[in-house]
Amino acid sequence: MKKIAIVLVLILSLISCSSNDKSKASAVSDYYGKWTLVKISGNKINAETTGSKMEWQENYVFNTDGTFVKTRVADNTTTTSSGTFVIEKKDNTVGFALTHKESSPIIGNCMGDLSEFLSINEDNLLQSSWQMCDGPGLLYKKS
Repeated sequence: MKKIAIVLVLILSLISCSSNDKSKASAVSDYYGKWTLVKISGNKINAETTGSKMEWQENYVFNTDGTFVKTRVADNTTTTSSGTFVIEKKDNTVGFALTHKESSPIIGNCMGDLSEFLSINEDNLLQSSWQMCDGPGLLYKKS
């Protein structure tokens, strides 16, 4: 009887692991389209804003041809930047390495160059790496 119980536990473990892998795979294959900024967080405790209270509104549109467009609306001014991206997969994490065509004030990174890096977190939100160097924490949701 104990052997049957052990076998059932092993089978259930394998099934549950498989379903987690499938959900991550579907999130990865469904990244094309528009991602809208839903939360800005700062380095201080409880320094988070969402919705219309955010300092700016922003989105990325990822196209199937490997191009993207980033749009930010702040103080009734719309700023747009575009470029190309590649997908990077590391240790069960999917990231997007973006290269903008030209310098823009809406490029959020630590290096001051034309690149940005975004990754899909465990909640299937797109997360900017800018916070790693004291920039704001930016989370985007697929629209």
